[in-house]
Amino acid sequence: MIRPVTDADTETLVKLTASTGFFKPLEVDALREVLDDFHATNHEEGHRAFAWEEDGRVLGYVYHAPTPMTDRSWHLYWIAVDPSQQGRGLGGKLLAFVEQDIRSLGGRLLIVETSTTAHYEPTRNFYLKYGYTLAASVPDFYADGDGMAVFTKKVSVWV
Repeated sequence: MIRPVTDADTETLVKLTASTGFFKPLEVDALREVLDDFHATNHEEGHRAFAWEEDGRVLGYVYHAPTPMTDRSWHLYWIAVDPSQQGRGLGGKLLAFVEQDIRSLGGRLLIVETSTTAHYEPTRNFYLKYGYTLAASVPDFYADGDGMAVFTKKVSVWV
């Protein structure tokens, strides 16, 4: 079941994120701040956070928000699935949920940023599998040798 994230989920989401092996410690720390800000004020500004829960256990989550100063563009900032649950299609279901959520809110474009390093090849392939287009690549964005890949997908019904 997909449900809104609560303040009580923060520690679980931070641990889940760290356990994936895809996020740097700095990013995991940033997630805690993002969730604190979400619960304090950002939910009032249209930020959205949802968890996939089964039998009382959070198995994955997403965090997306409108992109400031754009016409109905959104960013998917976080998506993660518990490593013990990967391969079940939960990531794809969470991504489809985000697309539908944005569509229902009148959004038209979803943007996702990820690393260009070899370690993130499965992540890049995930977005390609679900119909995203590699729109840009910025060399050395995160660090020397660690560029940014920008994926996009039109999600509006008027595509």
